[in-house]
Amino acid sequence: MLSAVNAMGQTALFEYPTAPDTCSTIESRCNYSVQHFWDKCELTRPFDARNDSLLMEAMLTYFDIMRAGANVNVSLSSVRDLMFKAQANHDNFLRLASVAEYLLYYHDFDFIDDLYITFAQAVADASWVKKDMRNHYASQVKRLNSSKLGQVMADFEFTSITGAKKRLSDCKSPAKLYVLLFSDNDSGSSIERMRLSTDVAFSQAVESGQVEVINILATDVPKKWDSDSQSYSATWVVGASKDVTTKLDLRIMPCLYILDEDFKVIAKNKTVDFLKNLMRGN
Repeated sequence: MLSAVNAMGQTALFEYPTAPDTCSTIESRCNYSVQHFWDKCELTRPFDARNDSLLMEAMLTYFDIMRAGANVNVSLSSVRDLMFKAQANHDNFLRLASVAEYLLYYHDFDFIDDLYITFAQAVADASWVKKDMRNHYASQVKRLNSSKLGQVMADFEFTSITGAKKRLSDCKSPAKLYVLLFSDNDSGSSIERMRLSTDVAFSQAVESGQVEVINILATDVPKKWDSDSQSYSATWVVGASKDVTTKLDLRIMPCLYILDEDFKVIAKNKTVDFLKNLMRGN
């Protein structure tokens, strides 16, 4: 596929659309650009592997327009239409999904969950795609649906540090904010846990009951957990559940989820620094 020049005069995989003057609002201009973004992309012809960087740029531009003010439903409809048309060339179809996956899991692009789910579901539903790949994307859809922004976090079971079986729903308290810290046995997790537990402002919020911390080791129950118990804050709920890695959308480790008082996800896959800045109002 030959490169073209976009509306800004830059090298592009194909020419990007320019909204007409009749689109008088930011939303209408973004909606038009999203709906017509791929019009001049020849989806039936194979993407040249040498132009992978240009395809990445096109996808980033596409998503940036969505974030600039396009209606969510218009954006989702555009992705569905793109993936439907892309099936005319199976390699292109899979490459589009692969780029979207890269941006979500390795580029830390701030996707709307439903946007990536639309890409992944298209692959999972395509009967011609190999079973292991369909299962891969179907698994992503399942994890994303169980822990989507704006929705109630899926309930899950864990083993507490005392050995008792508990569920997330058992941790309900008068707190206004719940912090789910998913970690592993890596030293990086230990350091981040310590940074959070020793933060004065955050600790005060926990001790006052405004914030409830639930630290889940995304591993089997540690054999020497009793001897390690002193390294965990006494004000935190601590547990272990290896299953969370297959049930929830955990892209980084350690991984922070922030829930409201009704257990709705208000932030996800965040770092300790993000939380500390949030507590300080930054």
